[in-house]
Amino acid sequence: MNDPLNTSRPSPQPSDGGPEQRAAGMPPVFRFNLAAVLDLAEHAVAAEQHVDLDGNDPTGPALLIVANTIVCLTSNGLPPLPPSPGQPPPHTVRVVHPDTLGPDQPRRDGSDAVIALPLRRPDAPLIDDLRAAAREGLNAVTISISDATVAFSVTRVPPAPGTPHHS
Repeated sequence: MNDPLNTSRPSPQPSDGGPEQRAAGMPPVFRFNLAAVLDLAEHAVAAEQHVDLDGNDPTGPALLIVANTIVCLTSNGLPPLPPSPGQPPPHTVRVVHPDTLGPDQPRRDGSDAVIALPLRRPDAPLIDDLRAAAREGLNAVTISISDATVAFSVTRVPPAPGTPHHS
């Protein structure tokens, strides 16, 4: 992942992950609210301790992609954030689900995985990029997961018709 945050190219469109897409070999694309993702990232950066995923090399502050049939994001900061009000069970820590939940949410085929996106790598300071994207008015994070690759980008999604617009 050479360019973990790409704000210059259009983000892939969220998809239904349906049989046609899987047959074409296209991974589903998950879209998350940038403000909610940034809250998780700020928590991870501020935490003094972090979940160590592999027991060998401390990850440092990171967003964790929890991927099974659905995908959600969480912080690896300790102590963990409590669930947000109205967060669906069964999570006992704060997670951010994709914008689309329910039968229309993209599905991911493959084995369960927890993937760390480090927030303070010297070559790609993701936390700085997320903060800059929020300042620029971007509002959505898109993530696509295939067997060997995680594609991550930030974009601006216009509000749905009939939704109040906040600038």
